[in-house]
Parts: sequence; C-alpha cells; structure tokens
Amino acid sequence: MQGEERESSAWIDLAIAALDRGQAESALDYLRRALTLDPNDARAHALLSYALLAMRRINAALVEARTAVALGPDMSVAHLVMGDAWIAHRKPRKAHEHYETARNLDPAHPAPLRGLAKYESFFHRYDAAVALLESALALDPQDPETLVQLAQQHLLRGRLPEAEHFARTALEEQPEHSSALVIMGHTLLRRGEIQEARQHAAWALRSGGAGDAMLLLTAIKARENIFLGFWFRFNSVLSELGPKSMLILVAAYVTQRFLSLLLDDLGHAQLSDLVTYAWLGLCVYSWIAPGIFQRMLQRELATVRLRRDF
Repeated sequence: MQGEERESSAWIDLAIAALDRGQAESALDYLRRALTLDPNDARAHALLSYALLAMRRINAALVEARTAVALGPDMSVAHLVMGDAWIAHRKPRKAHEHYETARNLDPAHPAPLRGLAKYESFFHRYDAAVALLESALALDPQDPETLVQLAQQHLLRGRLPEAEHFARTALEEQPEHSSALVIMGHTLLRRGEIQEARQHAAWALRSGGAGDAMLLLTAIKARENIFLGFWFRFNSVLSELGPKSMLILVAAYVTQRFLSLLLDDLGHAQLSDLVTYAWLGLCVYSWIAPGIFQRMLQRELATVRLRRDF
C-alpha cells in the first residue's frame, strides 16, 4: 500500500512539473496513472481539472473540480480550480463563492487573491483586480503566477511599462515561464519591436505554451500584414482605452454624420457622399478583419502538433 502511495505521489509530482511547463497533455497522462492507484485523491482530481482547463475541455474540467471538492472540501486548491472552472463556464458568481472559500481556508496564500482578481477582471473592473493582485504580491513578492497576472492586467489597459516590469520580474524568477514570455512578446509587439516579439514567441513555444505562443505569432503576422496591420493597431488602441473606446466610437459616428450633412448643405454633395462611403468602408473593414485574423489563427494552430513530452 505504501508503495502505491509513493508511486501515486511521484506521478503527481511529475504532473505538477508538467503543468508548470505548460505541458497539459503530459500532466493529464501522469494524473490518470496516479488516479489509477488512488481514485480518491482530491489533489490529483484538482490538478486534472487544471490540465483539462488548459486544454479547453471545460465540461470535463468542471466534473473533475466537483469531484475534488467532494473528496476534499477543506482543500484550498479544490475550491480554486472549481472557481476557475466556473469562470470558464462564464458563471462568475459561483466562482466567487469558491474563491472566497479558498481564501478562508488558506488566507496566507496568494492564489485565492489571484482567483478573486479573475472575478473582478471578468467584469472589466481592472483597478480592483490590480489591487487584489498587489495584495497577493505582498504575500509572496517572488510568485511568478502573481507577477504574470499583474503584467496581463497592465497590458490589457495599455500600461506597457508596468506590463514589461512585471513580465521581466516573472522571467527573472522563472525564465521559461511560457505565459510571461507571451505577455512580454505582446508588450514588445505593441511597441513595434517585432523581431524581439517573434523571439519571445519562439521561446514560449519551446517552453510548452503552444496555444498562447501561436496567438502571439499570429498577432505578429497580422501586424506585418498590409491589410490587417491597420486593424491591429486600431484594435490595440481601443483595447488600451477600455470603456472609453465606446464613447470615442460614438463621437466618431456623430462627427462623420455632422460633417456629411454640413458638406451637403454647403453644396458639396460629392464630398458628403465620400465621407459617408469612407465611414461605411471603415465599418465593413472592422467587421471582416477580426474574422480574417481568426482564420489565420486557426490555420496556424492546425499546423502545430507537438509531442506530448516536448
């Protein structure tokens, strides 16, 4: 019996290492072997749920998370992955309950605060998310996961210096952290440093973060593409503006209507039509460009077939 426990624990340790490298499929194999030896191991079920979430298998992840909570109701990691599974299912209220439970169970660990930051971020309350992540960082200033989440939040708001600072700090702690490499790549891409961004995407690919790295590579291609380049920059600016972007779009629409009517009243009917058609062209372009980008991404992802132990 003790031999089986040691073997199960060894498989779980291998799975944790694989998850840290972003190798979800390998982790899944290791955890299945561990659960064959001990089907009632709550930690193994929780880690299996994390692996399934990384593979976008959210229904199976929810089943495993529920099993983990049932087997280990006092285990913080079980409630954390349950929260992540509910976030994946776009049910943030249910996620919040489990993140709070995890915080009560383990108040000195930064992970529950990171979970609550995901909840705030779901509702686009980025400042609240950053405040929670800063509290998490105070608990463990070297935690790469917290540093990566902080970098991600600042990148979403277009705060490139802060995003670069936290991504670099995370990479100092864990040089092969695939998410930190990808965020660093996106930051460099926003600055127009395309070659450096491509290099970070390649490093992230080698570190195991295939999906996110391919998304970065596709963004680099879009940035270099003549047709998609304008949309990429335009979309980046709107993302950085956050909720204010909607006001700017409304103001742009009102301005073009005012200009079109003014030109028509002044007897410049052709110029008025030109303004109207230019606006319509911009709307059509902004409608079809994201679809083209998604098709580019799907083509790139379809070409990636890494070995499980890559």
